Amino acid sequence: MEEVTVVKKGRVLEILLNRPKVNAIDLATSRKLGEAFVLLRDDPELWVGILTAAGDRIFSAGWDLKSL
Repeated sequence: MEEVTVVKKGRVLEILLNRPKVNAIDLATSRKLGEAFVLLRDDPELWVGILTAAGDRIFSAGWDLKSL
């Protein structure tokens, strides 16, 4: 399972944060999100980015303190 999934659909970049239970962000996830944002910034064909999160409980709890 990928922690961050990036899909380009025409001029839209869809970014999915997929770290159940609360989509907490660790270093690897942070780097993958950063790569997605750089792609969005640098690709002139992309006009908009949509950031979503898996699950229905919470969007993201923030930094994963257990990973420290």
